Amino acid sequence: MSKGFLWFAQNNDTTDYVELSIRLAKSIKKWNRENSVCVITDEKSKFEHEAVDVVQVLEEDDASEHKIKWANEHKACWWTPFEYTIKLEADMLWTANTDWWWYHLWQHDLVFSVDCRNYKDQVVKETPYRNLFKRNHLPNIYNGLMYFRKSERSKKFFELAEQITYKWNEVKEHMLINCHDTYPSTDVVFALAYRILDPTNQHLIDYEWFKFLHHKPGVNNLDWVKDQNNFLFPNKSGDAYYLGERRVSRPWHYFDKEINVRDF
Repeated sequence: MSKGFLWFAQNNDTTDYVELSIRLAKSIKKWNRENSVCVITDEKSKFEHEAVDVVQVLEEDDASEHKIKWANEHKACWWTPFEYTIKLEADMLWTANTDWWWYHLWQHDLVFSVDCRNYKDQVVKETPYRNLFKRNHLPNIYNGLMYFRKSERSKKFFELAEQITYKWNEVKEHMLINCHDTYPSTDVVFALAYRILDPTNQHLIDYEWFKFLHHKPGVNNLDWVKDQNNFLFPNKSGDAYYLGERRVSRPWHYFDKEINVRDF
């Protein structure tokens, strides 16, 4: 069974996503025996590293003129070298073994992280960042942790995501309420594509274990704290990462890129 992890890494003016990708790939290799990794990038950001098995270089970069590189993410289905793929975001870390996930995921076409978790490992269904989702009745899914297999249903989903991306200005004006994103945000694009594909969420799979820890202050209910990282004191002991008094035991979407370069 051909299976593996995939994400996009396109550097911009503020963030070296190649550096983040290497760290994520190394963390996956550390914890998982089933750990093939593919990173999709552009000509300017292409790289080689022993922790990354396949580097795919985009032939056409639809985000070349964008400050935020979202516009290629709908291509994941066509560019993955795997039959079964877990799609991530570059600014994440793996913190535990998840090889057993494949025994559950392989039988499905699409699985998303529905909702996310905070640093206390509590499921968070509503955040201040997702008012657009609530207003437009979009499923609360996250592209930062999703699975798909090569199938007709997955193909249809990514074709819808492609159409939404290419017609983004028309979509945000005529299909979404109060959407002001200049570029096609992948979470919004994928949520809208899934709503079209499955309007009543009849086939939306919500595995309790298939969720990541999101590090945004609003998710952690720490908007009242001036500096979340000083409050939670992210640190590492041996192979374990800690936030506050709790060990991180799920995929960690640290979001704050400065955390990645700290030697803790």
